[in-house]
Amino acid sequence: METSFGLLFSDNLSGTMKNTENLVVVHLSATAVYVVIGNVVSAKDIRILGVGQVKNSDFYQGQIKHRERLQGAIKQAIQEAEDTANCRVHSVWLTLATPELSSKNSTGDVQVEEDAVRAKDMVQALSNAKSRDLPPDYYLMHCCQQGIYVNDQDFMVDDAIETMAHNISVMYHMMMMPVSSRQNIQKLLQSCDVGIDHIVFDAVTSAEYSLMSDERQQGVCLVDIGASTTSICVYKENKLIFTHCIATGSHEVTMDISADFGISMIEAEKLKKTHGTVDVNSVDPSSFFIFKPQGTGDEINIGIYNLARIIEARYVQIFTEVARQLHDADLIGYIDKGIVLTGGGSAVKGMIPFAKKLLKMPVVLTNIHPAISAYNHFDNDESFKQLNIQVNDRAYQTAFGTLLYSQSEQFRRSEKSEPEAIQKNRVTGVFQSAGQRFASVLKKIL
Repeated sequence: METSFGLLFSDNLSGTMKNTENLVVVHLSATAVYVVIGNVVSAKDIRILGVGQVKNSDFYQGQIKHRERLQGAIKQAIQEAEDTANCRVHSVWLTLATPELSSKNSTGDVQVEEDAVRAKDMVQALSNAKSRDLPPDYYLMHCCQQGIYVNDQDFMVDDAIETMAHNISVMYHMMMMPVSSRQNIQKLLQSCDVGIDHIVFDAVTSAEYSLMSDERQQGVCLVDIGASTTSICVYKENKLIFTHCIATGSHEVTMDISADFGISMIEAEKLKKTHGTVDVNSVDPSSFFIFKPQGTGDEINIGIYNLARIIEARYVQIFTEVARQLHDADLIGYIDKGIVLTGGGSAVKGMIPFAKKLLKMPVVLTNIHPAISAYNHFDNDESFKQLNIQVNDRAYQTAFGTLLYSQSEQFRRSEKSEPEAIQKNRVTGVFQSAGQRFASVLKKIL
Protein backbone atom coordinates (compact mmCIF):
# COMPACT_ATOMS: atom_id res chain seq x y z
CA MET A 1 0.00 0.00 0.00
CA GLU A 2 1.42 3.31 -1.04
CA THR A 3 0.58 6.62 0.56
CA SER A 4 -0.32 9.33 -1.90
CA PHE A 5 -1.66 12.86 -1.76
CA GLY A 6 -4.69 11.64 -3.66
CA LEU A 7 -5.36 14.83 -5.65
CA LEU A 8 -3.78 17.75 -7.43
CA PHE A 9 -4.94 21.24 -6.46
CA SER A 10 -5.48 24.06 -8.89
CA ASP A 11 -3.25 27.11 -8.67
CA ASN A 12 -5.62 29.22 -6.60
CA LEU A 13 -5.44 26.72 -3.72
CA SER A 14 -1.88 25.43 -3.83
CA GLY A 15 -0.36 28.68 -2.59
CA THR A 16 -2.28 28.57 0.67
CA MET A 17 -1.96 24.83 1.35
CA LYS A 18 1.78 24.25 1.66
CA ASN A 19 3.17 21.65 4.08
CA THR A 20 -0.18 19.93 4.42
CA GLU A 21 -1.53 16.63 3.14
CA ASN A 22 -4.40 16.51 0.69
CA LEU A 23 -6.53 13.36 0.71
CA VAL A 24 -9.64 12.04 -1.01
CA VAL A 25 -11.96 9.45 0.54
CA VAL A 26 -14.58 7.36 -1.22
CA HIS A 27 -17.06 5.64 1.09
CA LEU A 28 -19.21 2.95 -0.49
CA SER A 29 -22.46 2.26 1.35
CA ALA A 30 -25.66 0.43 0.48
CA THR A 31 -27.60 3.67 0.03
CA ALA A 32 -25.12 6.13 -1.48
CA VAL A 33 -21.59 6.87 -2.61
CA TYR A 34 -19.88 9.53 -0.50
CA VAL A 35 -16.74 11.40 -1.54
CA VAL A 36 -14.80 13.79 0.69
CA ILE A 37 -11.82 15.95 -0.24
CA GLY A 38 -9.90 17.19 2.78
CA ASN A 39 -6.82 19.23 3.51
CA VAL A 40 -5.09 17.61 6.49
CA VAL A 41 -3.20 20.25 8.43
CA SER A 42 -2.85 18.06 11.51
CA ALA A 43 -4.75 15.41 13.43
CA LYS A 44 -6.64 18.24 15.14
CA ASP A 45 -7.22 20.40 12.06
CA ILE A 46 -8.80 18.81 8.99
CA ARG A 47 -10.40 21.20 6.54
CA ILE A 48 -13.04 19.89 4.18
CA LEU A 49 -12.73 21.41 0.71
CA GLY A 50 -15.46 19.50 -1.07
CA VAL A 51 -17.94 16.66 -0.73
CA GLY A 52 -20.08 14.61 -3.08
CA GLN A 53 -23.05 12.34 -2.43
CA VAL A 54 -24.97 10.26 -4.96
CA LYS A 55 -27.82 7.97 -3.94
CA ASN A 56 -27.17 4.41 -5.11
CA SER A 57 -28.14 0.92 -3.90
CA ASP A 58 -25.77 -1.15 -6.07
CA PHE A 59 -23.18 -1.87 -3.37
CA TYR A 60 -25.13 -4.14 -1.06
CA GLN A 61 -23.61 -6.22 1.74
CA GLY A 62 -20.17 -5.71 0.25
CA GLN A 63 -21.12 -6.92 -3.23
CA ILE A 64 -21.33 -5.00 -6.50
CA LYS A 65 -24.91 -5.55 -7.69
CA HIS A 66 -24.85 -3.44 -10.87
CA ARG A 67 -21.39 -2.39 -11.99
CA GLU A 68 -22.29 0.29 -14.53
CA ARG A 69 -24.74 2.11 -12.26
CA LEU A 70 -22.29 2.00 -9.34
CA GLN A 71 -19.50 3.20 -11.59
CA GLY A 72 -21.66 6.12 -12.71
CA ALA A 73 -22.51 7.01 -9.10
CA ILE A 74 -18.84 7.00 -8.08
CA LYS A 75 -17.88 9.20 -11.02
CA GLN A 76 -20.69 11.62 -10.30
CA ALA A 77 -19.87 11.84 -6.59
CA ILE A 78 -16.20 12.45 -7.37
CA GLN A 79 -17.19 15.12 -9.90
CA GLU A 80 -19.37 16.88 -7.32
CA ALA A 81 -16.53 16.92 -4.81
CA GLU A 82 -14.04 18.09 -7.46
CA ASP A 83 -16.29 20.94 -8.52
CA THR A 84 -16.72 22.13 -4.94
CA ALA A 85 -13.02 21.82 -4.10
CA ASN A 86 -11.84 23.13 -7.49
CA CYS A 87 -9.40 20.28 -8.04
CA ARG A 88 -8.94 16.96 -9.84
CA VAL A 89 -8.86 13.60 -8.06
CA HIS A 90 -6.27 10.98 -9.04
CA SER A 91 -6.29 8.46 -6.20
CA VAL A 92 -8.36 7.76 -3.11
CA TRP A 93 -8.67 6.09 0.24
CA LEU A 94 -11.56 3.65 0.04
CA THR A 95 -13.68 2.67 3.03
CA LEU A 96 -16.37 0.00 2.99
CA ALA A 97 -18.04 -2.80 4.94
CA THR A 98 -18.35 -6.39 3.78
CA PRO A 99 -19.67 -9.51 5.52
CA GLU A 100 -16.89 -11.34 3.66
CA LEU A 101 -14.49 -9.75 6.15
CA SER A 102 -12.38 -12.31 7.97
CA SER A 103 -10.45 -10.95 10.95
CA LYS A 104 -7.76 -12.45 13.15
CA ASN A 105 -5.25 -11.40 15.79
CA SER A 106 -1.90 -12.62 14.54
CA THR A 107 1.80 -12.56 15.42
CA GLY A 108 4.88 -12.09 13.29
CA ASP A 109 8.07 -13.46 14.89
CA VAL A 110 11.46 -12.25 13.62
CA GLN A 111 15.04 -13.04 14.61
CA VAL A 112 16.89 -9.71 14.48
CA GLU A 113 19.98 -10.12 12.28
CA GLU A 114 21.68 -6.90 13.38
CA ASP A 115 22.14 -5.57 16.90
CA ALA A 116 19.11 -3.27 16.65
CA VAL A 117 15.67 -3.58 15.11
CA ARG A 118 15.51 -2.12 11.60
CA ALA A 119 12.66 -1.25 9.25
CA LYS A 120 13.27 -4.51 7.36
CA ASP A 121 12.57 -6.49 10.55
CA MET A 122 9.18 -4.85 10.93
CA VAL A 123 8.35 -5.55 7.30
CA GLN A 124 9.43 -9.17 7.74
CA ALA A 125 7.24 -9.47 10.83
CA LEU A 126 4.09 -8.65 8.86
CA SER A 127 5.19 -10.97 6.07
CA ASN A 128 5.58 -13.79 8.60
CA ALA A 129 2.17 -13.05 10.13
CA LYS A 130 0.58 -13.16 6.68
CA SER A 131 2.31 -16.46 5.90
CA ARG A 132 0.93 -17.84 9.13
CA ASP A 133 -2.68 -16.61 9.05
CA LEU A 134 -3.59 -15.19 5.62
CA PRO A 135 -5.38 -17.83 3.49
CA PRO A 136 -4.07 -18.05 -0.10
CA ASP A 137 -7.39 -16.86 -1.56
CA TYR A 138 -7.63 -13.84 0.75
CA TYR A 139 -6.16 -10.35 0.51
CA LEU A 140 -4.96 -8.33 3.52
CA MET A 141 -7.41 -5.46 3.22
CA HIS A 142 -6.43 -3.63 6.38
CA CYS A 143 -3.97 -4.31 9.19
CA CYS A 144 -3.52 -2.63 12.57
CA GLN A 145 -0.41 -3.17 14.67
CA GLN A 146 -1.24 -3.81 18.33
CA GLY A 147 2.20 -3.87 19.90
CA ILE A 148 5.65 -5.45 19.92
CA TYR A 149 7.25 -7.92 22.31
CA VAL A 150 11.05 -7.46 22.42
CA ASN A 151 13.31 -10.33 23.53
CA ASP A 152 10.36 -12.34 24.88
CA GLN A 153 9.55 -9.68 27.49
CA ASP A 154 6.12 -9.92 29.10
CA PHE A 155 5.06 -6.39 28.10
CA MET A 156 4.61 -4.71 24.74
CA VAL A 157 6.02 -1.54 23.25
CA ASP A 158 4.56 0.54 20.43
CA ASP A 159 7.78 1.08 18.48
CA ALA A 160 10.95 -1.03 18.49
CA ILE A 161 13.01 0.43 15.64
CA GLU A 162 16.60 1.12 16.79
CA THR A 163 15.96 -0.90 19.96
CA MET A 164 18.70 -3.39 20.83
CA ALA A 165 17.15 -6.86 20.49
CA HIS A 166 17.70 -10.49 19.52
CA ASN A 167 14.11 -11.13 18.49
CA ILE A 168 10.75 -9.40 18.21
CA SER A 169 7.14 -10.58 18.07
CA VAL A 170 4.82 -8.07 16.45
CA MET A 171 1.11 -8.37 17.24
CA TYR A 172 -1.41 -7.46 14.51
CA HIS A 173 -5.13 -7.33 13.98
CA MET A 174 -5.56 -8.44 10.37
CA MET A 175 -8.71 -7.72 8.36
CA MET A 176 -8.93 -9.84 5.21
CA MET A 177 -11.26 -10.12 2.22
CA PRO A 178 -11.40 -12.56 -0.71
CA VAL A 179 -8.88 -11.79 -3.46
CA SER A 180 -11.63 -11.90 -6.09
CA SER A 181 -13.69 -9.25 -4.25
CA ARG A 182 -10.60 -7.05 -3.88
CA GLN A 183 -9.90 -7.35 -7.61
CA ASN A 184 -13.49 -6.42 -8.48
CA ILE A 185 -13.31 -3.33 -6.28
CA GLN A 186 -9.97 -2.32 -7.78
CA LYS A 187 -11.25 -2.69 -11.34
CA LEU A 188 -14.33 -0.68 -10.46
CA LEU A 189 -12.30 2.25 -9.16
CA GLN A 190 -9.87 2.04 -12.08
CA SER A 191 -12.84 2.31 -14.44
CA CYS A 192 -13.62 5.59 -12.65
CA ASP A 193 -10.08 6.80 -13.51
CA VAL A 194 -8.80 6.77 -9.91
CA GLY A 195 -6.32 4.58 -8.08
CA ILE A 196 -6.63 3.16 -4.56
CA ASP A 197 -4.08 4.21 -1.93
CA HIS A 198 -5.62 2.24 0.94
CA ILE A 199 -8.73 0.16 1.63
CA VAL A 200 -9.99 0.51 5.20
CA PHE A 201 -12.78 -1.35 7.03
CA ASP A 202 -15.44 1.28 7.68
CA ALA A 203 -15.95 0.44 11.38
CA VAL A 204 -12.33 1.43 12.03
CA THR A 205 -12.73 4.80 10.33
CA SER A 206 -16.09 5.33 12.07
CA ALA A 207 -14.34 4.56 15.35
CA GLU A 208 -11.65 7.13 14.59
CA TYR A 209 -14.40 9.72 14.24
CA SER A 210 -16.63 8.52 17.07
CA LEU A 211 -14.52 7.25 19.96
CA MET A 212 -12.80 9.27 22.64
CA SER A 213 -9.34 8.29 23.88
CA ASP A 214 -10.54 7.27 27.34
CA GLU A 215 -13.14 4.97 25.77
CA ARG A 216 -10.52 3.21 23.67
CA GLN A 217 -8.24 2.97 26.69
CA GLN A 218 -10.80 1.48 29.08
CA GLY A 219 -12.45 -0.79 26.53
CA VAL A 220 -15.28 0.01 24.14
CA CYS A 221 -17.27 -1.54 21.32
CA LEU A 222 -18.31 0.58 18.34
CA VAL A 223 -21.42 -0.66 16.52
CA ASP A 224 -22.00 0.94 13.10
CA ILE A 225 -25.51 0.09 11.87
CA GLY A 226 -25.74 0.68 8.15
CA ALA A 227 -28.46 -0.14 5.66
CA SER A 228 -27.25 -3.61 4.69
CA THR A 229 -24.57 -4.40 7.28
CA THR A 230 -23.72 -3.88 10.94
CA SER A 231 -20.01 -3.41 11.60
CA ILE A 232 -18.33 -4.00 14.95
CA CYS A 233 -14.94 -3.14 16.35
CA VAL A 234 -13.56 -3.41 19.89
CA TYR A 235 -10.71 -1.40 21.43
CA LYS A 236 -8.84 -2.05 24.66
CA GLU A 237 -5.77 -0.17 25.91
CA ASN A 238 -6.00 1.93 22.72
CA LYS A 239 -5.54 -1.19 20.57
CA LEU A 240 -7.93 -2.60 17.99
CA ILE A 241 -8.50 -6.22 19.08
CA PHE A 242 -11.68 -7.33 17.30
CA THR A 243 -13.66 -6.57 14.13
CA HIS A 244 -16.65 -8.22 12.52
CA CYS A 245 -19.30 -7.42 9.91
CA ILE A 246 -22.86 -8.77 10.17
CA ALA A 247 -24.95 -9.13 7.00
CA THR A 248 -27.97 -7.38 8.50
CA GLY A 249 -28.84 -3.70 8.73
CA SER A 250 -31.65 -1.18 8.88
CA HIS A 251 -32.81 -2.00 5.34
CA GLU A 252 -34.29 -5.23 6.71
CA VAL A 253 -36.36 -3.13 9.13
CA THR A 254 -37.82 -1.24 6.19
CA MET A 255 -38.50 -4.51 4.36
CA ASP A 256 -40.38 -5.87 7.40
CA ILE A 257 -42.58 -2.75 7.58
CA SER A 258 -43.25 -2.92 3.83
CA ALA A 259 -44.25 -6.59 4.01
CA ASP A 260 -46.42 -6.31 7.14
CA PHE A 261 -48.43 -3.30 5.97
CA GLY A 262 -48.40 -4.05 2.25
CA ILE A 263 -46.82 -0.74 1.25
CA SER A 264 -43.84 0.23 -0.91
CA MET A 265 -40.27 0.35 0.42
CA ILE A 266 -40.19 4.14 -0.01
CA GLU A 267 -43.38 4.51 2.03
CA ALA A 268 -42.10 2.05 4.64
CA GLU A 269 -38.87 4.02 5.04
CA LYS A 270 -40.86 7.22 5.49
CA LEU A 271 -43.07 5.57 8.13
CA LYS A 272 -40.02 4.30 9.98
CA LYS A 273 -38.50 7.78 10.17
CA THR A 274 -41.66 9.78 10.94
CA HIS A 275 -43.68 7.48 13.20
CA GLY A 276 -41.35 4.62 14.11
CA THR A 277 -39.59 3.91 17.38
CA VAL A 278 -37.68 0.92 18.67
CA ASP A 279 -38.68 1.67 22.28
CA VAL A 280 -42.01 -0.18 22.55
CA ASN A 281 -42.43 0.79 26.20
CA SER A 282 -42.73 4.47 25.24
CA VAL A 283 -45.74 3.87 22.95
CA ASP A 284 -49.44 4.04 23.83
CA PRO A 285 -50.91 0.72 22.58
CA SER A 286 -54.13 2.50 21.60
CA SER A 287 -52.47 5.11 19.36
CA PHE A 288 -52.90 4.85 15.61
CA PHE A 289 -52.94 7.03 12.48
CA ILE A 290 -54.47 6.87 9.02
CA PHE A 291 -52.06 6.19 6.14
CA LYS A 292 -52.93 6.53 2.45
CA PRO A 293 -50.59 4.54 0.16
CA GLN A 294 -49.74 6.26 -3.09
CA GLY A 295 -51.60 5.11 -6.20
CA THR A 296 -54.59 3.70 -4.34
CA GLY A 297 -57.72 5.14 -2.80
CA ASP A 298 -57.40 2.87 0.20
CA GLU A 299 -56.71 3.98 3.76
CA ILE A 300 -54.76 1.92 6.28
CA ASN A 301 -55.10 2.16 10.05
CA ILE A 302 -51.57 1.79 11.37
CA GLY A 303 -51.12 1.17 15.06
CA ILE A 304 -48.01 2.92 16.37
CA TYR A 305 -47.51 0.05 18.84
CA ASN A 306 -47.60 -2.54 16.04
CA LEU A 307 -45.13 -0.46 14.01
CA ALA A 308 -42.81 -0.30 17.02
CA ARG A 309 -43.04 -4.06 17.54
CA ILE A 310 -41.98 -4.68 13.93
CA ILE A 311 -39.00 -2.35 14.31
CA GLU A 312 -38.10 -3.79 17.71
CA ALA A 313 -38.05 -7.38 16.46
CA ARG A 314 -35.43 -6.70 13.80
CA TYR A 315 -33.21 -4.63 16.11
CA VAL A 316 -33.41 -7.37 18.74
CA GLN A 317 -32.00 -9.69 16.08
CA ILE A 318 -29.20 -7.25 15.20
CA PHE A 319 -28.12 -6.59 18.77
CA THR A 320 -28.45 -10.23 19.77
CA GLU A 321 -25.96 -11.09 17.02
CA VAL A 322 -23.65 -8.28 18.18
CA ALA A 323 -23.77 -9.64 21.73
CA ARG A 324 -23.18 -13.19 20.48
CA GLN A 325 -20.07 -12.12 18.57
CA LEU A 326 -18.69 -10.33 21.64
CA HIS A 327 -19.50 -13.29 23.87
CA ASP A 328 -17.94 -15.84 21.51
CA ALA A 329 -14.75 -13.74 21.40
CA ASP A 330 -14.79 -13.56 25.23
CA LEU A 331 -14.80 -9.74 25.13
CA ILE A 332 -17.85 -8.82 27.22
CA GLY A 333 -15.75 -8.34 30.34
CA TYR A 334 -13.30 -6.00 28.61
CA ILE A 335 -15.63 -3.30 27.26
CA ASP A 336 -15.92 -1.22 30.43
CA LYS A 337 -17.21 1.84 28.52
CA GLY A 338 -19.93 -0.17 26.81
CA ILE A 339 -21.29 0.48 23.32
CA VAL A 340 -20.99 3.53 21.07
CA LEU A 341 -23.57 3.57 18.27
CA THR A 342 -23.14 5.18 14.88
CA GLY A 343 -24.48 4.77 11.35
CA GLY A 344 -27.83 5.71 9.84
CA GLY A 345 -29.53 2.66 11.31
CA SER A 346 -28.81 3.87 14.85
CA ALA A 347 -30.85 7.06 14.36
CA VAL A 348 -34.23 5.39 15.01
CA LYS A 349 -36.22 6.97 17.84
CA GLY A 350 -35.85 5.28 21.20
CA MET A 351 -32.58 3.57 20.30
CA ILE A 352 -30.59 4.40 23.43
CA PRO A 353 -33.08 3.20 26.10
CA PHE A 354 -33.84 0.13 23.99
CA ALA A 355 -30.18 -0.83 23.52
CA LYS A 356 -29.31 -0.19 27.18
CA LYS A 357 -32.13 -2.43 28.36
CA LEU A 358 -31.39 -5.20 25.87
CA LEU A 359 -27.60 -5.25 26.23
CA LYS A 360 -27.47 -4.37 29.94
CA MET A 361 -24.49 -2.06 29.50
CA PRO A 362 -23.80 1.66 28.81
CA VAL A 363 -24.86 2.80 25.33
CA VAL A 364 -24.32 6.25 23.76
CA LEU A 365 -24.59 7.83 20.31
CA THR A 366 -21.59 9.38 18.60
CA ASN A 367 -21.02 13.14 18.60
CA ILE A 368 -19.66 15.62 16.04
CA HIS A 369 -15.83 15.56 15.90
CA PRO A 370 -14.22 18.95 16.65
CA ALA A 371 -11.26 18.48 14.29
CA ILE A 372 -13.45 18.48 11.15
CA SER A 373 -14.45 21.83 9.69
CA ALA A 374 -15.51 23.33 6.38
CA TYR A 375 -12.80 25.36 4.63
CA ASN A 376 -13.87 28.62 3.08
CA HIS A 377 -12.11 28.84 -0.27
CA PHE A 378 -15.14 30.24 -2.09
CA ASP A 379 -15.86 33.65 -3.52
CA ASN A 380 -19.43 33.64 -2.21
CA ASP A 381 -21.02 33.03 1.17
CA GLU A 382 -23.72 30.68 -0.11
CA SER A 383 -21.25 28.01 -1.27
CA PHE A 384 -19.47 28.02 2.08
CA LYS A 385 -22.80 27.87 3.91
CA GLN A 386 -23.81 24.81 1.89
CA LEU A 387 -20.49 23.05 2.52
CA ASN A 388 -20.79 23.77 6.23
CA ILE A 389 -24.23 22.12 6.28
CA GLN A 390 -22.80 19.04 4.56
CA VAL A 391 -19.86 18.85 6.99
CA ASN A 392 -22.37 18.57 9.84
CA ASP A 393 -24.30 15.79 8.08
CA ARG A 394 -23.87 12.54 10.03
CA ALA A 395 -23.85 10.59 6.74
CA TYR A 396 -20.28 11.74 6.07
CA GLN A 397 -18.83 10.68 9.44
CA THR A 398 -17.27 7.46 8.15
CA ALA A 399 -15.49 9.34 5.35
CA PHE A 400 -14.35 12.06 7.74
CA GLY A 401 -13.10 9.34 10.07
CA THR A 402 -10.86 8.08 7.26
CA LEU A 403 -9.14 11.47 7.12
CA LEU A 404 -8.66 11.32 10.89
CA TYR A 405 -7.37 7.75 10.66
CA SER A 406 -4.71 8.82 8.14
CA GLN A 407 -3.20 10.99 10.89
CA SER A 408 -3.57 8.51 13.74
CA GLU A 409 -0.83 6.84 15.72
CA GLN A 410 -2.49 3.54 14.85
CA PHE A 411 -1.95 4.10 11.13
CA ARG A 412 1.60 5.40 11.56
CA ARG A 413 2.61 2.37 13.64
CA SER A 414 1.00 -0.07 11.23
CA GLU A 415 2.59 1.61 8.23
CA LYS A 416 6.03 0.66 9.53
CA SER A 417 5.32 -2.96 8.63
CA GLU A 418 4.54 -2.12 5.01
CA PRO A 419 7.23 -2.78 2.36
CA GLU A 420 7.54 0.96 1.68
CA ALA A 421 8.80 1.42 5.24
CA ILE A 422 12.22 0.13 4.21
CA GLN A 423 12.62 3.01 1.80
CA LYS A 424 11.06 5.57 4.13
CA ASN A 425 12.95 4.21 7.13
CA ARG A 426 11.03 6.40 9.51
CA VAL A 427 12.67 6.29 12.94
CA THR A 428 10.92 7.74 15.96
CA GLY A 429 12.76 6.00 18.78
CA VAL A 430 9.75 6.54 21.02
CA PHE A 431 8.03 3.60 22.65
CA GLN A 432 5.80 3.04 25.60
CA SER A 433 4.69 -0.02 27.50
CA ALA A 434 1.19 -1.18 26.62
CA GLY A 435 0.81 -2.69 30.07
CA GLN A 436 0.76 -6.16 31.54
CA ARG A 437 -3.05 -6.33 31.64
CA PHE A 438 -3.56 -5.80 27.91
CA ALA A 439 -0.79 -8.27 27.09
CA SER A 440 -2.74 -10.95 28.92
CA VAL A 441 -5.93 -9.93 27.06
CA LEU A 442 -4.25 -10.45 23.69
CA LYS A 443 -2.70 -13.76 24.71
CA LYS A 444 -6.13 -14.97 25.81
CA ILE A 445 -7.73 -13.94 22.53
CA LEU A 446 -4.97 -15.50 20.46
